[in-house]
Order: sequence, then structure tokens, then C-alpha cells
Amino acid sequence: MRQYLLMRNTWDADAAELLSDFIDAADRVVVRVDWRGAGHGPESNLELTGVYTVRNGKIRTIEFFWDHAEALEAVGLSE
Repeated sequence: MRQYLLMRNTWDADAAELLSDFIDAADRVVVRVDWRGAGHGPESNLELTGVYTVRNGKIRTIEFFWDHAEALEAVGLSE
């Protein structure tokens, strides 16, 4: 989470737009997003897929992948 917060601090504003539905994969959830940031730091436009591990209703870990197919493979799925 610390890395995520440090990245967000480089922008005055950021927004994430969902590019896919949430994909349920047992204790993990996969979602593809377009994350944009602008402000006092360099502008950014990132398309990535997040794999969120959920335990007891809380996000425990987040893994980000540049390649959506690779993210699906990480949870035992394919496109």
C-alpha cells in the first residue's frame, strides 16, 4: 500500500476507470483498469490489471500486471 500512496502523492488528482467486470477467482478478484493521474508531477495514463487477494472481507495483497492474460494465468484462468 505504501508504494501506491507514494505514487498518488505525485499527482494533484487521479482517477481509475474500470475496463472490465470484476472476475471472481476463489479468494482473489481480478479487474482491469485505466488509471490516470495529473498535477504537479508527471502525467500518467496506465492500463493495468489488478489481482486482489481477499481474506475475511479485507484486501490482503494486491498484484499489478501490465499484461491482462498474465494476470488471468496467475489465478488459474485464461482469456
